[in-house]
Amino acid sequence: MIRSLLLVAGVPLLVGAAVAVPAGVAVGPAQWGFAAVGFGLAVPPGVVVVLVAHYLIRTSPYGRVLAVFVGTFVRLAAVFGGGVAVFLLAGPVERPDRIAFWAWLLFAYLTTLVVETATLARPVSGAVGVAGEGGHGC
Repeated sequence: MIRSLLLVAGVPLLVGAAVAVPAGVAVGPAQWGFAAVGFGLAVPPGVVVVLVAHYLIRTSPYGRVLAVFVGTFVRLAAVFGGGVAVFLLAGPVERPDRIAFWAWLLFAYLTTLVVETATLARPVSGAVGVAGEGGHGC
């Protein structure tokens, strides 16, 4: 579980930093703030979903599917709901900055979605219903 938490928290942040640093240098330092908001809204729900998924996978044969399904919508609500709040309260004024803000939110959402889905798709030892481990597989 610790490995999954580190992957879900660390990989998106590393990818975000790897893209934000050159974007900030090339376009302007506002990109760093947009990236920080995007990944700050996207990573915490991913960590919570991994914690909940760890429990669901061990207690239900449908836990993995439920975790991926619910995780997608939890992150969607957190990232874009939080994005709307930030945008309305302290969002960028210039049109190109507005587009960049939403692009960073989308990038952060998709990055964390891919990492979390890949992490949750791996088999977990001791999971309920896994074929070959006392489950009901073919």
